[in-house]
Amino acid sequence: MSQEPTKVKRGIWIEGDVMYVAGEEFIEKVTSALASLTRLRILGLTFKENMGVEDLASRLNQSKANISTHVKRLEEANIVRASYIPGHRGIKKIAKPVVKEIRIILHTLAEEVEERMKEAPLPPEEPVEEGEGT
Repeated sequence: MSQEPTKVKRGIWIEGDVMYVAGEEFIEKVTSALASLTRLRILGLTFKENMGVEDLASRLNQSKANISTHVKRLEEANIVRASYIPGHRGIKKIAKPVVKEIRIILHTLAEEVEERMKEAPLPPEEPVEEGEGT
């Protein structure tokens, strides 16, 4: 008895400490959240120890506002979760990684590409100037 190929769902889901990502808008959301050296360093530091926004700002030599914005971006992609603990002056926001691994399922793109191109076509390409990208 042959097994029917199972249709992989689109979206972001977590099983244990692994995040699965399928579908172009979900892949774009997660990969763009990871496409920052600052956010990658935040992740690296938060895997080592519980660190608040103020601690991260100090370690990364950046403003609290900037680090807070980066942490929020990671939260929106479900890569970190904020928890709150009492601090020296008020409440301290701690960023904790939600997962240890992210798996991007690319083969689902083949199933959706034609449909997605009709719904949301890419903008026309801009001409590349001589000497750019070489």
